Amino acid sequence: MRYTNVGKWFSLSVFALGMGGFFAFVVGMSRSPSISKLLPENYFQYALVGHVDLAIICWLMLSAIVLWIYHLKIALFQNSYWLAVIGVDLIALAAIFAFGEASLNNYVPVLDHPVFFLGLGLLFFAFVINSSASFAFALKEITTDEMIGNAVVTSLYISMVLVASVLVSFLLVGGGNLDTYYERVFWTPGHIQQFLNGTMLLIVWYSLLKITTGEEPKGSRLLVWANRLLIISAVFLLSLLFFFDPLDRPLRIGSEIVYAVGLGLPLFLHIANIFKQYKFKSKEPASVALLGSMLIYLYGIFIAYGGFGDDTRVPAHYHGAVTALTLALMAFGYNLMKEHGLKIYFEKAARIQPYVYGAGMILFISGLFVSGLFGAPRKTYGVDWTDNPVILASLSLMGVGTLLAVIGGIMFVAYAGTTIIKNVKVKGGTQHD
Repeated sequence: MRYTNVGKWFSLSVFALGMGGFFAFVVGMSRSPSISKLLPENYFQYALVGHVDLAIICWLMLSAIVLWIYHLKIALFQNSYWLAVIGVDLIALAAIFAFGEASLNNYVPVLDHPVFFLGLGLLFFAFVINSSASFAFALKEITTDEMIGNAVVTSLYISMVLVASVLVSFLLVGGGNLDTYYERVFWTPGHIQQFLNGTMLLIVWYSLLKITTGEEPKGSRLLVWANRLLIISAVFLLSLLFFFDPLDRPLRIGSEIVYAVGLGLPLFLHIANIFKQYKFKSKEPASVALLGSMLIYLYGIFIAYGGFGDDTRVPAHYHGAVTALTLALMAFGYNLMKEHGLKIYFEKAARIQPYVYGAGMILFISGLFVSGLFGAPRKTYGVDWTDNPVILASLSLMGVGTLLAVIGGIMFVAYAGTTIIKNVKVKGGTQHD
């Protein structure tokens, strides 16, 4: 599988996720009094940048390419793969050796150093090449009412909006210190990427539903129009950038409204449609992950609809949205390897992995949500600032969830990585090149 086009991109996405997990471990260790003395000052900031950029940005953008190649059954530009490989490696290298100054801005935290930006630029260029090639191939399919196909096409339209938003942001946005500048630059693209992530959820949810039921997912014209609302909303959000600064309140309020209506409503309609066709199978990773992913997503979104201040309900919300996609992609990857005829190593671990990761994230989100309700501030380390027993208990619950989620992530990287490296073919299948 690793020698096929989709296999190479999937292998790289797993590597990026694994490196992101490694940096998450380093973040924890860098806060340890004994270990921190062995590391450069404030090294946890560099590890945090490495974790977010590799485990979220790289993992999800590479996964988008995997989905496009798989579902469109096309071979994209081979050289773009090596651009992405170099890009991921340079981002990891910059974080490992603490290059430049760290800026922990929202969406795409950065290291202000040429090596980091070269890596990020190469990854983005590889994404542009593949999304553009896929977009040209799928342009004529915008009217399809087949649920997986329409979601794929919708994701390609939104990817073009995302690319445009990056270019517009760098051309229009400027000023401020390091953190403020990058906050402005990445605010709108970061928000539009959430629309891309939403369409990726639809692609993977319907793919897992097809695996679970053995039938083509049913849809409707209403759901096709819901997908078009996703595209329109992303374009509208981009247009706001021409009139407002990303740090201005009107743009932030506008983005919240667009999220609530233009992103939330379409996904709710699709979730309702999927539940009508869903069949739970306790021993089938696709079925377990599909249910867990939808529940985690709904949990995170309802937290946002309930409103929050600058407290831990904010990370509770976005971890629900992002990890729902990660869980679904993990199950998709499991079936992708099986479809390509690979013998799954650590098969028992692979079957329980969605339970472990899903349960861990629900506990993690619950701990953050409850502590936020009682005023726990975000981006604050330790617990010396409070003696509230509810906050302490909820943060302890978050800790248990973190442990389970990390174990679940390690399980996925371990069995997927081992399976890819061993590359033992059961059937010799190499479809979807």
